[in-house]
Amino acid sequence: MRDMIEGLFLIEGQSLNEEALRSISLDMAKQLVIGSAPGGGIILHIAAESPAYLRTALLEFAQAPGVTKVLTLALQNPQ
Repeated sequence: MRDMIEGLFLIEGQSLNEEALRSISLDMAKQLVIGSAPGGGIILHIAAESPAYLRTALLEFAQAPGVTKVLTLALQNPQ
């Protein structure tokens, strides 16, 4: 199994739907919806096989309906 780059991200926007975020299909990355953040937004944990796949996943979430911000809370790079 390859080492994964992982991160916690805050997704903010209007009328966000946790199920819709869970259903976003990512190529070489996996998302886990952690739950609602105090004051609004949804926290996601994303693990990807490379920084490029993580970047692609973040772009997918940024383009989801209702999303206005994607903020990085933490990154862990195994290298």
